[in-house]
Amino acid sequence: MPTGETYVSTVSEGLDTVIASARTTREYPADVMLKVCDRQTLKSGTGTAWREFLATALTASNYGETDTIDNPQQLDGSVLSATPQLVAIQTFIGDRVKERLNAMAFSTFGNLAQEAIQRKKDQDGLALFASFSATAVSATGQTLTSGNIMAAVRRITSDADEPGAPPINVVLHGYQIHDLQSEILAGIGTYTIPEGYTDETYKRGFKGSIQDAMVYEDGLITINSTPDARGAIFAKRGVVCVQGKSPWTETRREPQKGYGGDSVWLKDEYVWVERSAGNWAIPCLSDATAPT
Repeated sequence: MPTGETYVSTVSEGLDTVIASARTTREYPADVMLKVCDRQTLKSGTGTAWREFLATALTASNYGETDTIDNPQQLDGSVLSATPQLVAIQTFIGDRVKERLNAMAFSTFGNLAQEAIQRKKDQDGLALFASFSATAVSATGQTLTSGNIMAAVRRITSDADEPGAPPINVVLHGYQIHDLQSEILAGIGTYTIPEGYTDETYKRGFKGSIQDAMVYEDGLITINSTPDARGAIFAKRGVVCVQGKSPWTETRREPQKGYGGDSVWLKDEYVWVERSAGNWAIPCLSDATAPT
């Protein structure tokens, strides 16, 4: 028979394991691209592709008092077509998991599949930046400046082929935004900072707009090995998310798997497309070194 004093360590085998708190892995808000784009819906019964007709502009000419006007302008146009694609995620939860797992921990599973769909939707929208046909306003290894943003805005609103209309949005990685913030705060330590834009940026970080283009941070933008990040400046109508059927679930009972369980498929249907290619959306590749 053992002798001696009793502490928790000596009776640990008899302790219950209690989950006092549970949480999901923190996600970057995956709704940035959906907030800044033009959202269109492919209506039921209208085929598999969303189509938008663009009428070609006509040209007027000068005529004199005695001239015969006999130069008809042909009416024509082009079609922008986009076909939403299926995206899905499957999960399987066994009955024994439901029976034995701590209820607080089990409750964290509820939103994971939808969060995965939303994350992919945002990332697919960001991937469109690499296909923009307009010349970028910055290049690999360069530090992003407010002048790059201003130049892009003017190129969009004064485009010779088809000027873009506000609102104009800027989507950048936080490290790119840090460079814009550093530009504003460069004078701190050199001269006194009065109340105003610089003072507000110092206290709250960079927020707001540059030349009336609203800047959004999206941490889901990929940083490559250089390291660079690819953001973009675009008119809201320059980027379109065409939504098909969204979202829906399929379930199937799986009694043949051990204790049994349920397979669940969460599905969505969408596609991202550039409108007025080369005119309304400008890529922005710049240095994305982690701030120190």
